[in-house]
Amino acid sequence: MEKYQIIKLIGRGAFGVVWKAMNKQTSEVVAIKKVDRYNTMEDAINPPAVRSLTKMNNHPNIIKLKEAIRDDEGTLFLVLEYMEYDLDTLMDEIRTEPFSEPEIRNMCFQILQGLAYMHYNGYIHCDLKPANILVSKNNVVKIGDLGSVREADSVQPYPVTTVCYRAPEVCLHAPVYDSSVDMWAVGAIMAELYINEPVFYYEGDVLVKICSVLGTPTETTWVSGLNLARNICYKFQDFPGVRFSELLWSASPDAVNLIASFLSWCPSDRLTAMQALLLKSNLMA
Repeated sequence: MEKYQIIKLIGRGAFGVVWKAMNKQTSEVVAIKKVDRYNTMEDAINPPAVRSLTKMNNHPNIIKLKEAIRDDEGTLFLVLEYMEYDLDTLMDEIRTEPFSEPEIRNMCFQILQGLAYMHYNGYIHCDLKPANILVSKNNVVKIGDLGSVREADSVQPYPVTTVCYRAPEVCLHAPVYDSSVDMWAVGAIMAELYINEPVFYYEGDVLVKICSVLGTPTETTWVSGLNLARNICYKFQDFPGVRFSELLWSASPDAVNLIASFLSWCPSDRLTAMQALLLKSNLMA
């Protein structure tokens, strides 16, 4: 770590802190993440962020790992490429007006490109949210913070952490879930870009908020979810739901349909990242 000069603290999360720093030998500006916590002992020995970033290090829409360093005390530092902004900061502190649809289309296309590559390589991000979508001053978008990433064939539940972007099957403690949890998060992020606030923000039970938007699930829309709810003695509240076209009043019909396809109760009904990219008549066209 001696070759890096810390400039300032730029982030703090569940798994550690992130600094802006400079390589004293090359003058390159980087981001350094100090990893303070792990989910398992296996993660501490072979961190999933290092495994996944090493495998996907050359994709233009996934943050690049420059090197991983352990100090004498065993603390792990990830040296990453530096990105000027994240979507959360852009929406809350920098932007004075909502994003236009062309801007949203461009950002979401890049997110889906990175996510499709990630899923193809057998990884699930598990914590997609605006704060983990990084943006350069040239409007290049990259998926960041892979601290919660898991292999798709992992036998243990994935630590999906942020409530506003958490898929309903995770809320109901499904014993197994897949890359569709990331697609739910993409839909929530896209909707937020249009309305400039989290679509599922709620201080209590987030499933109540989801029901108020999607309508209460039924035997037709999500029978397995009703079974999950019964297993934990959870009772869905009755809501008729709202029309996405009314909620996302500034979005085009294609954008509304795409977001709705991500925000489906049933995980198997959600479009995959690759399917969304291949569609020729939706928002990405």
